[in-house]
Amino acid sequence: MSLPWVCRTISGRLFLIGEIYAWLTIFTASYTLLFTLANIIYLKRVSRKPDCNDGPLVSVLIPARNEAERITPALKGLAKQDYRNFEVIVLDDNSEDGTLELVNGLVKNDDRFRAVKGKKLASGWKGKPFAMQQLADEAEGEILLFLDADMRPGKQLISWTVSNFNYHQVDFLSGYPRHTTPEKMEYLLFPVMYLATSFLLPLWLFRHSGTYMFSHAIGQFFCIRSRVLENSGGFEPVKNKINEDIQMARYLKREGCSQVFLDAKDYLSGNMYDSMDHAKMGIMRVVYEYFDNQVYPFLFMGFVMISFLILPIPLALAALLTGSAPAGALGLGVLLLLVSWGITMVDRKLPWYTAFLYPVHFTWVLFLSIQSIILSKKGRGYTWKGRIVR
Repeated sequence: MSLPWVCRTISGRLFLIGEIYAWLTIFTASYTLLFTLANIIYLKRVSRKPDCNDGPLVSVLIPARNEAERITPALKGLAKQDYRNFEVIVLDDNSEDGTLELVNGLVKNDDRFRAVKGKKLASGWKGKPFAMQQLADEAEGEILLFLDADMRPGKQLISWTVSNFNYHQVDFLSGYPRHTTPEKMEYLLFPVMYLATSFLLPLWLFRHSGTYMFSHAIGQFFCIRSRVLENSGGFEPVKNKINEDIQMARYLKREGCSQVFLDAKDYLSGNMYDSMDHAKMGIMRVVYEYFDNQVYPFLFMGFVMISFLILPIPLALAALLTGSAPAGALGLGVLLLLVSWGITMVDRKLPWYTAFLYPVHFTWVLFLSIQSIILSKKGRGYTWKGRIVR
């Protein structure tokens, strides 16, 4: 057995491994592109335009904790709604910045609005689900529309919501608002929230599958029929959950409730986070619980992301510089990933250049996910809205 023969054998096997890896990269990128396109097309088809401005009473419910600097646009937008039959209830969740006084001053001349003082956080509850339960108890509407305090509603938001409830005849719905950011640096991070609908969640199956994992909700815009919420036990089943929106959607799906996920960007907008630090903490606090606090699903997703979404970029560059055979296939895989992520960014009305940041996005989410697991396992928790959340 000569040395040249050994070298040729090793070289041949490395070439074969490289070719297989390159084709796996192309397959992963093609899957991502087709998955992204299917979800975007579905969202455009399923999200109906508003066709009514009157109907059942809608209770717009806003949990507010230390939101004095952010809540004004939400209240002003709701005051201009073209839908006639609605009420707005703002719950001050023990704020320390004068939120309640500000809200009372803004809504004192409009009998559609009222502000209530929240109770002290009950044992065993996380802050937001406890606030949402109190709001549900106060509401009189047939439809409960939960909004975050920093959202900016368009004048047709309520009529659009009711129109989609009427058309789809579902128990609850949610959707993506248009997300903006006050700091350009946040574009390095917050687009990772779209990973779920680019890789994991086939939105077109939500109506046709009873699997609880085929459900999704965004807490910034969550809407449910009051009788469905009451019959399901309110927010008690998710009282100790950090990402109560996603966990509530999964719980309702387990209970046999029907859902549709919509594209709300033409009717609702708002900042995803206030700063880069806020964005980091916001992602860290939810990512581990998204996988039901299981490490193994995260390890699998981490392996796929590193192997076929991040690593192909330096490997394609190295193959191109050295003239290696897989350079073309790896380059095609990278291009398909770029196109896929670019379509998502354009569809969400984010700046075009954010598409080229996708290696940074994927690397960030892995890094923050690891931190999330470590903090959760150590029981250290996260600081959120002035509270330690564990």
